[in-house]
Amino acid sequence: MQVITCTKFLPVSADLTKTPPVEGLSTRQKLIDAARAEFGDKGIEAATTRGIAERAGCNEVTLFRHFESKQKLLAAVVQETSVEFSALCECPESFSGNLREDLERFARVYNQSLERCEGMARAMIGEGRRRPTLCKELIGDVLEPLHRGIAGYLEQRKNDGLVRADLNGMAFAEVFTSSLFGGLLRRTSGLSDLDREGWISETVEIFVRGIEP
Repeated sequence: MQVITCTKFLPVSADLTKTPPVEGLSTRQKLIDAARAEFGDKGIEAATTRGIAERAGCNEVTLFRHFESKQKLLAAVVQETSVEFSALCECPESFSGNLREDLERFARVYNQSLERCEGMARAMIGEGRRRPTLCKELIGDVLEPLHRGIAGYLEQRKNDGLVRADLNGMAFAEVFTSSLFGGLLRRTSGLSDLDREGWISETVEIFVRGIEP
């Protein structure tokens, strides 16, 4: 069982869109990073273990020794993002109690992970019709801790009188993250006049105003 602690969580100022230097990375981490890039560039189906191994600077035997199959490597890529979200949600002391500030923190962490995994996210959307069960399981695995973390946070703010008592926290979390995801797709496709900061600040402001008593 993997234990999540606050020290595992990257600060919100960290740039998760940049791949860390190859030096010092374990072979397992190199393979995960290479797989994220391969899946993003070629899609889930077209990505190959040979291509992933080449990106990671190793051979397929090494890849299979660590992950056994492309499917398990895909699951490891997804799990890494899920762990980042869990680390944030299981460290409530890192929040200020201010509704706007804390929802912005959720938004920035989610957006950073989206930007790092944009290629994979687009690939999974594209393959959703062909493999709906797989995509549903993978996306659900990633977002479940974040959605529950946001919903749990909002329950606490209800007790403080800062959030409407009738708010459905899980529904809020789903719509909130969907807005941020849509923002990423629109601005990176040249369809929006809002930049990253604009999307985050406007999303947070609109949603806060909608849930205040």
